Amino acid sequence: MFPPDEWDKLVAEQAPPNVLLVAIDEPGDVVGFTAVHPREGEMFLLFVHPTHAGRGVGRALLDAAHGALRDAGCREAFLYTHAENERALAVYEAAGYRRDGSVRESDFRGVHLREPRLVKPL
Repeated sequence: MFPPDEWDKLVAEQAPPNVLLVAIDEPGDVVGFTAVHPREGEMFLLFVHPTHAGRGVGRALLDAAHGALRDAGCREAFLYTHAENERALAVYEAAGYRRDGSVRESDFRGVHLREPRLVKPL
């Protein structure tokens, strides 16, 4: 998924009060993860390895992320996702997220991203 140095950095950035949730398969390999930032109510990222897509891993991670946010007292979750990532948009919308009209512009590894903001009551 990520080179070891990037994974180490990601894990360190999600230290409490942030929450990092990791999905593993039977042999113990990481197949997906999500991170939430309860102070902001943000679902920071969600990733499922492509070979495990469509198996409910993303939905389980979403449910766990929402639970962590609710446990922290959040009444609403928000996230940003790439405007051209139709699969992610469909997953989030099926989970009850709706676009609120705001957009974030950013760059990731040299690629310009236009990311709509999605919100969901918890």
